[in-house]
Amino acid sequence: MAHLLMIESWVGGTGRIFPPAIGRLGHRYTFVTRNRGHYRDARSQEIHPVIDHADHVLTAETNDVPALIEFLRAQHAILKFDGVVTICDYYIDTVAQVAQALGLPQAFSANVVMERRKDRVREAIERAGLPNPKFAVTRSWDETRSEAQRIGYPLIVKPTDLASSAFVRLIHDEEELCAAFDALEQFPRNFREQARVPLLLLEEYLCGEEFSVEACTYRGRTTVIGITDKSLTGFPYFIEDGHMFPARLNPADAAAIEALVLGALEAVGHDHGISHTEVKLTADGPRVVEINPRPGGNYIAELIQRVTGIDLLDAQIELALGREPDLGRVDTGIASAAIKFLVPPRGGYVLAMDGAASLEADPNIERWSLSAVAGSEVAAPIDNACYLGHVIAVDRVGGQARGYAERALAEVTLRYADTSAGPDTQADDREEARTRAAAELASTAA
Repeated sequence: MAHLLMIESWVGGTGRIFPPAIGRLGHRYTFVTRNRGHYRDARSQEIHPVIDHADHVLTAETNDVPALIEFLRAQHAILKFDGVVTICDYYIDTVAQVAQALGLPQAFSANVVMERRKDRVREAIERAGLPNPKFAVTRSWDETRSEAQRIGYPLIVKPTDLASSAFVRLIHDEEELCAAFDALEQFPRNFREQARVPLLLLEEYLCGEEFSVEACTYRGRTTVIGITDKSLTGFPYFIEDGHMFPARLNPADAAAIEALVLGALEAVGHDHGISHTEVKLTADGPRVVEINPRPGGNYIAELIQRVTGIDLLDAQIELALGREPDLGRVDTGIASAAIKFLVPPRGGYVLAMDGAASLEADPNIERWSLSAVAGSEVAAPIDNACYLGHVIAVDRVGGQARGYAERALAEVTLRYADTSAGPDTQADDREEARTRAAAELASTAA
């Protein structure tokens, strides 16, 4: 039995299924966080899996790396860790530094600091002579406006170091560019209270379908697991609302995408760890959107496991222990698997969520989960943090899982309070919603 040191976690998605995976492999872990309350759901009494499955939970300032290293050096002398891991993008650099200081293996590339920076990835792809959209890295407003004119509208604006599509926007003109620039200027620290890199990445807008290539690199040798498709919503924001594995692609396009990704991984020096590389298939061929040096989020690992039997979370754990993961495929009887997320159409006060009963009776739905949002405010959708639930569908014959998931979730709708009603009516609506909330969608399907 190995003992892992886990530094922070995502709250949703992979952050919920990674902790039990460690125990399933016969290992244990100590969890370190700066704020236990970050993993508490105010709407339920559930203990978050990352807390529930931990052998020990330690509180330390994970944003102060030198102090954290000294704290964990003392803990390591007592608890004897065998590897260091995280499932949260914002602490990948931290894990790499802690592992080096303690002389422990970890699941990321030696060059992971470069891979985490979207601007440096763009520059590395350019140096390698690989196909690349027009781009610019800017700091000031004058520089941003000038480079936008050079690239041409529409274009994409991105922070260089955030995750979950936060602050990524499609920009049509200078007015929208100014608004996006100001929004990031007013956001000097990320969602984990770490100082942001004060740079902006401008990119030519790429037209085409979006995919991701899931791969695993061990001792410099990369194995492509497969290609996942992606659907987006919420423009001008880029909210991922669905995925299917494997993507429906002709062999030539699949080969071109894989070749570009392998070249890009080599360009950034990715020599160890799982990678989730996002790609747009344009009329001129594939173009890399970004490289993520970890398993894909949004339960993509679950989709892959259902189809191939390969568990990328198991692989992440083995890599963190310095071991070669098992990437052998098995016949699961599943041809494709898909996930569809419930994205609220707008912000507002939700009276009820209708149609959930249909999910239980749908033979194509393997698993579903919906938040008990009736009787509460939901925020306007601007990034991947807006999800109110999801369904996972499978197709045992072909590549129809996405269609099954989309049709199933289309039956689920949010009923909002009538904002034009008077205060008395709205109060009655809220009281009705509160009464129904406890009984409606409080449980997650098995």
